[in-house]
Amino acid sequence: MTTRILIVEDHQLLHEAFRLLLAGVPGTEVVGFCSDCATAWLKAHELRPDLVLMDVDLPDGSGIALTRRLHVEFPAMKIIVLTGLLERRIAVEAVDAGAHGFLVKTSDAAVLVAAVRTVLAGGIHLSSEMSAALAQGLQSAAAATAGRVLHALPLREGQVLAMVVQGLRNKEIGTELGLNVKTIEAYRSRLMKRFDCASPAELVRHAIRVGLAVP
Repeated sequence: MTTRILIVEDHQLLHEAFRLLLAGVPGTEVVGFCSDCATAWLKAHELRPDLVLMDVDLPDGSGIALTRRLHVEFPAMKIIVLTGLLERRIAVEAVDAGAHGFLVKTSDAAVLVAAVRTVLAGGIHLSSEMSAALAQGLQSAAAATAGRVLHALPLREGQVLAMVVQGLRNKEIGTELGLNVKTIEAYRSRLMKRFDCASPAELVRHAIRVGLAVP
């Protein structure tokens, strides 16, 4: 089945660049372009895309505010937010609004393609710089609360959660921690149950929302 993509970006050159890049991703099709919030809202209803590439700064409003509206209206729709500046605050706001990805426009083409694949597979993709900062905060928070009985986040769970934030898969996390895949799956399940989350993407979003992922 073909994945339908809508690009919301107010620079025509980037429209074309994104279209060419995504043409190299098998099973995807760019079904529309627009350059403002109002048109994007209408096209989202008309085209019902599976994935939206969303610019943060649009002529008539905020791409993050639009992301929040689209997430409420179409919960299954995936959204990757694009920005010209790397700011932790913007990344947190974007993911909290329902975005499944956050990328800086200066990222390599391969990073955009990888982000699209990760998000379509059900994960969350953050820029490498952003995920490293968030992961560091998670590990610090875990270490600080490891000795508490209530509301504790054991250190090992904190390490696993930090790597989930970085977008690593179970096998990759297991390799990093010297554990087998089934053990990592158990840690993921425990974390999702602890925070009442239905998916890894929701787990990352919760961690950012409550401040666990912010140093």
